[in-house]
Amino acid sequence: MSLKMTLTAFLSWVSTSLSMLILIVPVLVVALHPLRRLPGSFWSKICPLPLIIQCRKARRSAWILEQHEKHGVFVRIAPDHVSIADPQALNQIYGHKTGFLKEPVLFNTRDMSIHQRKRKYVSPAFSARNLQDFEEHMNPSITRLVQYMQKCVTESKSFDFCRWSNFLAFDVIGEYSFGSPFGFLESGRDDYNLIHTIDTRGEVLNAMGHLPRWMRPYMKYVRIDPFFYKGLRSTASLEAIGRAAFGKRKEDTSTARKDLMSFLLNAKDPDTGDRLPDKEILAEAISFIVGGSDTTSSTMTNFMDFVSRDQKLQADIYTELLEAFPGSQDSDWVASEEVSGKLRLLNATLKEVMRLRPTSSTGLERVVPEGGRVVAGTFIPAGFLVSVPTVAIHHNTQIYRNPEKLDPQRWLVEDASDLTNYFVPFSTGPRACVGRNFAWMEMLKTLATIFRLFQFERTISVPSESREGFFVKVIECNVRVGLRASK
Repeated sequence: MSLKMTLTAFLSWVSTSLSMLILIVPVLVVALHPLRRLPGSFWSKICPLPLIIQCRKARRSAWILEQHEKHGVFVRIAPDHVSIADPQALNQIYGHKTGFLKEPVLFNTRDMSIHQRKRKYVSPAFSARNLQDFEEHMNPSITRLVQYMQKCVTESKSFDFCRWSNFLAFDVIGEYSFGSPFGFLESGRDDYNLIHTIDTRGEVLNAMGHLPRWMRPYMKYVRIDPFFYKGLRSTASLEAIGRAAFGKRKEDTSTARKDLMSFLLNAKDPDTGDRLPDKEILAEAISFIVGGSDTTSSTMTNFMDFVSRDQKLQADIYTELLEAFPGSQDSDWVASEEVSGKLRLLNATLKEVMRLRPTSSTGLERVVPEGGRVVAGTFIPAGFLVSVPTVAIHHNTQIYRNPEKLDPQRWLVEDASDLTNYFVPFSTGPRACVGRNFAWMEMLKTLATIFRLFQFERTISVPSESREGFFVKVIECNVRVGLRASK
């Protein structure tokens, strides 16, 4: 046999062997994996690419819900990540002293002791007394929103409530975090490009959190798909905006108001007695800007989206509001939280909107602690990721009858308290949203005010389109607005 024939045969053998390896290795990875008994798509079992692609498409939780509908309660959405759509898993994973830790990704604190220390700094800012004191400072922003709506009535024009609820939420957060609003409502513009910045940042970090750690630092150089490059630039822009607002507030020593900055600037490390470094304060402030604006604005937009399409429900809410706030109202009137918080139908509708369309819809990742854990009757080895998608629990047919239907009455029957155990729009356990009472107050005051004064009608009949970064957000909510007659 000639040398040429021998070399050709050898190369053919190498090529065949490599092809076999390429085929066999993924099969062996799936067959020998500790989670091999749990269902999921083949590609999800060998790499995180399917999950990353869905994050890139801004539809992660929708895809995960589809995977559960196809594969059942337990689904491997990545090689080392199990999504569990079982109500039992909520307290088993997210409850107090369970031992499950956050996955150390780009934008959170994993160590529970550090998290608890930070929570002690900011928890007093959200006490009932402090929120009560702040309520009057929230009113001017709501009044500016009302004034804009009155202008729309006069000019007979529709407007995008999604955009203006964002303006409201950012101005209120600016007022509470830094002592002054960002000025969105007054100008009617987002001069900081803050809304787009936060949306882009959320989508990119959501996707990057599932990339291998060694790959993340290099994504800013990827120009084939500008998604990552532009998103990481947005992260830097948000930090610059937060730093400017923080610097302005820090220099203002004349204010005696107890805003978020006052608590952080006066906080001391329990171990050293030193004040918090500016970098840590800035990180907390930025976190609150993102979390405190997106969730409230998105939920109010969802409320508007549903109620403006249902005139019967809107009329019933108006009847309740009219009884609670009778007569004509002054031009700067804003509903009080004390009264709004007791309105049964308004509160039930808001809860139902948050159940049906939770803004934090995806599962929050946790690492199974040493020794492994039995979750919802199934053993999961240590070191793997688990999560419980909020949207799957909120749409569980064993908990909620006709879960796809908006039905506020489900919260007004005698056994409604049984549903509360599985109502987790703010998460649950020690890492539940610290600002939930703040958000609830802002939403109730705003919705009570505008639905008492105005009537709304959605300008489209087709379902609303949404995108998901950290939170699921409807991308537009254009409505026609009319003034309610004084009675």
